[in-house]
Amino acid sequence: MPTISIITPAYNCEKYLEEAVDSVLAQTITDWEMLIIDDCSVDNTYSCMQKLAQRDSRIRIFRNTQNAGAAATRNYGIRQAKGRWIAFLDSDDLWRKDKLHKQIALLDKYPEASFLFTGSAFIEDDGMTIAHTLHVPEKVSRRKLLSQNVISCSSVLIKRELMLKHPMPEEDGIHEDFATWLSVLTEVPLAYSVDEPLLIYRRALASKSGEKGKSARMNWQTYIHAGIPLRKRIFCMAGYTFHGLYKYQQLWWRSYRLMMRKERFKKLFLMVMTVILLFLWTAAFSYAWFHYYNFRRVIGRRYFFWGYVTLLALYAALNLLIGKVFSAFRVIHQQWIEIVLSHGYTVILANAATYLELALIGRWKFMMYITPMLAVTAVNFLTGLIWSALLRWLYANIYPAHEVLLIYGKQNTAALERELNSQRERYHLKTKLPLNAGKEKIIREINRHESVMLGDMSPADREFYIQYCYEHKKRCYCQTTLSDILLMSSEKLSLSDMTLQLFRNCGLTVEQRIVKRLFDICLSLLVMTAFSWLYLLIALFIKLTDGGPVLTWQECLTRNGKHFRQYKFRTTPVGNIELNPTEWIRGGYFLMISHLDELPQFFNVLRGEMSVVGPYPERVLTAEKYEKNHPEFSYRLSVKAGLTGYAKVHGKYSSSKKNQLKMDFYYIQNYSFALDLSIMAATLKVLLEPHRQSRKKES
Repeated sequence: MPTISIITPAYNCEKYLEEAVDSVLAQTITDWEMLIIDDCSVDNTYSCMQKLAQRDSRIRIFRNTQNAGAAATRNYGIRQAKGRWIAFLDSDDLWRKDKLHKQIALLDKYPEASFLFTGSAFIEDDGMTIAHTLHVPEKVSRRKLLSQNVISCSSVLIKRELMLKHPMPEEDGIHEDFATWLSVLTEVPLAYSVDEPLLIYRRALASKSGEKGKSARMNWQTYIHAGIPLRKRIFCMAGYTFHGLYKYQQLWWRSYRLMMRKERFKKLFLMVMTVILLFLWTAAFSYAWFHYYNFRRVIGRRYFFWGYVTLLALYAALNLLIGKVFSAFRVIHQQWIEIVLSHGYTVILANAATYLELALIGRWKFMMYITPMLAVTAVNFLTGLIWSALLRWLYANIYPAHEVLLIYGKQNTAALERELNSQRERYHLKTKLPLNAGKEKIIREINRHESVMLGDMSPADREFYIQYCYEHKKRCYCQTTLSDILLMSSEKLSLSDMTLQLFRNCGLTVEQRIVKRLFDICLSLLVMTAFSWLYLLIALFIKLTDGGPVLTWQECLTRNGKHFRQYKFRTTPVGNIELNPTEWIRGGYFLMISHLDELPQFFNVLRGEMSVVGPYPERVLTAEKYEKNHPEFSYRLSVKAGLTGYAKVHGKYSSSKKNQLKMDFYYIQNYSFALDLSIMAATLKVLLEPHRQSRKKES
């Protein structure tokens, strides 16, 4: 004889029934039987029941001769049950695997208990988790239950003898489970709970509890059925209404957050916040303009309405342009040092350019009337930091971390998991599934998650899951391959009614090379001239403190695999050429972390061996080692090596060589002079961020 009989009414539930049964099969307690009763379904529910019964001998199936409703079906199941305890599980709900175990364990604390229930978690009809838990009191009496029904039917574990004495009322227009609990609590004093979300309740829009007006009327009729006097009925109904409004307000807010997490709302939210910041910055400047600059004796003339509009619009546009370059508006997932630097660069450059513009108009001497602009710069910088803190707080509350399902093949996912765990504010790795788990199970898990991340897998599997996620509006992340990068940079051609993608491997065009080379020459001459005193100072410091040679060099690769000597100021004792030295000359570590040791590389740029922006110059021996594992590594040699690069600013010196290759390849395939400028702007931030020692990489 089983200890527990689980009763599940089934009506047109083929979509959910298997999941419900799987949650029962996963229970840590095995001494149970499950009775599934088909209430004359018109879909394939009964066929599904037959298949499930073949999987486990503890599953017994029945079929009503006519549609009788949930209450009558449960009563029939109670009469057929063999266990001492009865548990109910609706066909669209789920149990946590330790639900029955924790309820039975509660009997050690309350041996007199004969009526048990649990708290609940909630999911949407499509399986999406709602971040809300229905907590329940430790004990519930009949009097307390009258004001709020906290006992969900699918959470109950009750002695069979009680259910035989107090069967569920089969009349329409009442909450039959609520009426049953009120009836049972006339015989037993208390119902005891496990205040954990061991039941996962599916919040279906079509359920009768989803119609609040109808549910309230049914609750009133339930009170009448239970014999509650009119005056007490009114009092209980007031309590029911209050608790119900609070509960559904919580559920509504969680559902609203799920809706707002959709991409279109997220972009609108970020755009509005950006407009607010630009308005605040422009307002600070307009205050300085009207109080300190808009006078004939200062600016040389008086401006009026359209002059104000033009000036303020130009100021806002300048802040927007410079802020975009330095990512001042993309603060959500940046470190605070990045936020400080991006806002610092933005307000300093924007206000410096504005001051220069005003100085030219007013024909001021250098540093005249600069105090108001310095005040505007300070105010805008503080405003930007406060705005960033507010934006991050709002974003974290409205858009919590995405619950990610990781689907992977044979490749080890440890590195990917480390990166996901390091960005917990963006991603919550909830579930991992290998490809061999089967498409049916994987699709079921995709529907339960908000986001899907695809690891290594065959192109056919990858295409299938990308298409499925797209059709069902699920966010899908894929690890980029070289083929993906080629596809992104390919050119679309039309051949009659056919569309073709053209792939080229010609590197930079002639005009791009000319512009890039002219820029390299101009910038390297400017830096070497402007900082000639710094070159001399560092050289003298090295010579006086260590006495050895000032420069060191290593043989590296540049465009078309040519070898060249890459120069640096020496930071380690003579003979120590390790990439991660443990010994430094005096001041050598500071030169390394500040990247001042790389200043001599502008000489390499001037000679044409390097470019200001390009792939990192790998040493000859190191490159040969990488090419053995990744033959595609030579693709990055179609352009000159660079002082800085896409991989440097985005990987921040700590990416694996495989990922560096992908980023360098992306840079080459999507090259533009504007991209070079954005990389240089990002480099200014990276140079001032705390240095991170490279950890052990995957080869």
